[in-house]
Amino acid sequence: MSVDHGPETTDPAGSDARAEAPAIRRVLVVVAHPDDETLTAGALLAELAAHCPVTLVTSTRGERGEVIGADLAHLADDPDALADHRVGELRRALDALGIADHRFLDEVDGGPRLVDSGMRWDDDARLVRALPAADAGPDAFSVAPLERSVAALTAVLDDVRPDLVLVDEPEGGYGHPDHRRAHEVTMAAVARAAEPPPFVAWLVRPVSAVRVAQEWLRGRTDRPTTGETGALTVAEPDAPLPSIVVPDDAVDVQVDVTERLPALADAMRAHRSQVQAVHLVDPAEVTGPAAGWFALSNGLLQPVLRGAWLRVAPGWGDPGRLRDALGALLDGSEPERGEGAWYRPSMTAFSAVLGVAAGALGTAFHRVSPPWGMVTALLLVVAAGVLARTFVERAGQLAFAVATIGAVLVLTYVRPGGDLLVTGEPIGVAWIVGSMVAAALGPALVPRRWMAER
Repeated sequence: MSVDHGPETTDPAGSDARAEAPAIRRVLVVVAHPDDETLTAGALLAELAAHCPVTLVTSTRGERGEVIGADLAHLADDPDALADHRVGELRRALDALGIADHRFLDEVDGGPRLVDSGMRWDDDARLVRALPAADAGPDAFSVAPLERSVAALTAVLDDVRPDLVLVDEPEGGYGHPDHRRAHEVTMAAVARAAEPPPFVAWLVRPVSAVRVAQEWLRGRTDRPTTGETGALTVAEPDAPLPSIVVPDDAVDVQVDVTERLPALADAMRAHRSQVQAVHLVDPAEVTGPAAGWFALSNGLLQPVLRGAWLRVAPGWGDPGRLRDALGALLDGSEPERGEGAWYRPSMTAFSAVLGVAAGALGTAFHRVSPPWGMVTALLLVVAAGVLARTFVERAGQLAFAVATIGAVLVLTYVRPGGDLLVTGEPIGVAWIVGSMVAAALGPALVPRRWMAER
């Protein structure tokens, strides 16, 4: 998988501490609605998910989206039913892309549901620039208090500790108020995170590739002219372009995602209420930036692109370092730690076993040569907890803490006979309390950067 770039750029973060970035081991993606992850960057996410854990945060459930298909038309008048349907579509799309960790933003804090704000088309740039709907309610994502959404996403950042965060560019791809708010929330949250990510990048497309792809699509005699919503059209040569399309020199990174296009097409088809006419041409026919087409409810055919492009957010990483980090991740002969369905559950289970061992050994030896037995036992718990955290981060740390505390309590209070391991004396009380604190808090106090390769 090749990682290329446009003209060299100079980023103000080049001398910043963020530029000294570790390898990319975890990626966090923030979008507004179900289907945005697929339509904006599906092939790139599939490629990243094949090499490292990817976490997707979706801000709303798309209650106000338009609906494709006569058999689904009834959903258009039932926002709750449409939301439930689109959640199901999202699950199937994420299966196609290989993304296992998904979170809705409003589920992070358990507060009121954040709903789709709706939109209307700008009469001067129809189909490429959206404007806020006039009737967005107080629970709409773009209207709800910014602070709540920022706090929730900050909590996700502190849990996941990503090395790369991806989000729409400031205008939200095409101006949708929820897309713009997702960008705003993300940029505020990364600045507030306990350990800010080394890289934050915006999803963009270079104007040259988009224009060539549109010309290719206009010239295809086999493209469909009708779909489930009626006539399917193509953009005129001089048609205005959405904000996701930027000058070529504003692109910092290009990733060839040709190999992931079948997964992208499957994810698009999963979002059946929103996407129609999905088609990939014979790979032997592909020579330029386009490899197929699809359409949304507006009936405008769009090219499926073979590349994915990023612009580093100003102040959030050096473009050259991001290219190197992505190249090492995607071109490396060995996948990054965490790939494979077996890794995370098996390492979490091993962390629990490690916790049982640390709790048992510490309980058995905490009274040896006071106070050194106690000190050694507590250090053993902290060291083993840090090791568990290196396996699967927070999941390993949590499994270790629960197992350690459980082992100590069992050995303290469940005694079928034999010697008393934990006495009612002060040293016994100190061990019970100290082991719990050491298991729960000790590993959490170690900065993540101490564990990351640079």
